[in-house]
Amino acid sequence: MITKTASHSEETTVPQTVLVTGTSSGLGRRTAEVLAERGHTVVATMRAPQGRDRAAAEALIKTGDGSPGRILVVEMDVRDDESVDAGVAAAIERAGGLDAVVNNAAYAITGIGESVTSSQLLDVLDTNLVGPQRVTRAVLPHLRPRRSGLLVFLSSGAGRLTVPGMGAYSASKSGLEALAQAYRYELRPLGIDVSIVQPGAFPSNLAASQVAGADENRLADYAEVLQLAGAFMQQIGAIFAGPQPPDPREVADAVADLVDTPSGQRPERVSVDRFMLGRAVTAINAGTKAPTDALLRELGLGAVVS
Repeated sequence: MITKTASHSEETTVPQTVLVTGTSSGLGRRTAEVLAERGHTVVATMRAPQGRDRAAAEALIKTGDGSPGRILVVEMDVRDDESVDAGVAAAIERAGGLDAVVNNAAYAITGIGESVTSSQLLDVLDTNLVGPQRVTRAVLPHLRPRRSGLLVFLSSGAGRLTVPGMGAYSASKSGLEALAQAYRYELRPLGIDVSIVQPGAFPSNLAASQVAGADENRLADYAEVLQLAGAFMQQIGAIFAGPQPPDPREVADAVADLVDTPSGQRPERVSVDRFMLGRAVTAINAGTKAPTDALLRELGLGAVVS
């Protein structure tokens, strides 16, 4: 496990074709831009490139036209099996193949756990956890015969630890951590790399578009806990307002660094957070890996450990 900042390698890299989900805004859009800037072909997916996302799609294509690489836009809704299958097929047809996939599409839900309805929880799990599973299952039949490729899962620092008011979102990202970890073990013998990127809090559309628990009638007894959650959010706000606030480019560079890293050398997890949460997440990553790897070796599974 390593911690990344905005720096990246200046070495010459081999251009690759990378599918990135959820590129209409936020970290996904910035990642697509940086990958094209580094000379890669990007297949940027979004739900409605001919509709409400049209301006974002046109802006990305224009950015690609002015970059060493290029950006193609493909329609995809990660919550729909048919849309994912069609989107991956279109990506392979238009780009001539895929070398890497960045599972980025997600949204945040906040609020005291009791205020989050079952339908809200199912929806966030469908997007943040089942969505990456859909995309991964759609691309693996293309990657497996080649015995090469890279899957990047955009998790979160909240996938390693949680605070009051973040249980539903953390649950979706904790599940993604487990899913991606299993894929790393399973795909290692097939020559396909899997890495997990753990952004901290960044000023992006994810934060701006977060959804609150819908059942406010359940909150009457939570005044003290809400105050604690509010104090935490105030600390995050202070970081955003500081002299060197977190920059979404840091996450985009971390993803691009993974794409540029030679096969077999990509790390298991990359924490992208220069602030207090990043220190905790890095410590949790390190503290978990050693005993987990030791247990797997004892169980005769050393071949999947890296």
